[in-house]
Amino acid sequence: MNAVTLNRRQMLFAGALAGGGLWLGMAPSGAAALTADSASLNAWVRIMPDGAVTIMSQNPEVGQGIKTSIPMLVAEELDADWANVTIEQTLADAKIYGRQAAGGSMATTLLFDPMRRVGAGARAMLVAAAAVRMGVPVESLSTEKGRVLHKATGRSMGYGELAASAAMLAAPDPKTLVLKDPASFTLVGTPVSGVDNRRIVEGRQPFGIDTVLPGMRVAVFHKCPTFGGTVA
Repeated sequence: MNAVTLNRRQMLFAGALAGGGLWLGMAPSGAAALTADSASLNAWVRIMPDGAVTIMSQNPEVGQGIKTSIPMLVAEELDADWANVTIEQTLADAKIYGRQAAGGSMATTLLFDPMRRVGAGARAMLVAAAAVRMGVPVESLSTEKGRVLHKATGRSMGYGELAASAAMLAAPDPKTLVLKDPASFTLVGTPVSGVDNRRIVEGRQPFGIDTVLPGMRVAVFHKCPTFGGTVA
């Protein structure tokens, strides 16, 4: 099942990062209100002053590729440069992220719309900030690979340059966001390597079996070598 239940009635939240960045997300249904001073990793997307983008992945990755595919939905609507995106696994915290579990093959179905709106919300705020900085109408701007473009004059600004200004703006109502026509997708639907592939093949990716706790004991299963045998 999907790790967190989101719907269009939920409010986008935004705040400033130390050093002038932007973090933006969507509060899980029934979860406590999230604030900018929360100690938990509660943002779905963070943009740093240098333009680096971090997208959070709350679903457990058990080989189904969800740690790559769901963040791609956010990056698509954000018009982020995938080469400049880092994926970070969220903490296991049901109060913030809701139910975090794998099974049912429903993550993409349930998150397809909400996660796109998170990305679209961040993009809208960055474009609004650029319009103010450039002194041009919002409608005259477009985005591409982590930059806001004013094609009429050839000017452009990187997301990192705009992050601090965008963080000062009110987050848009998710219901008012206009999502891309799938025909215009540039990332979703393209072959993308799994974000953990290199760490896996190099033996650096941690798995559940790697967990070590103080005083932990390891149980082993002793299988009878004879079919139909019983315990003596």
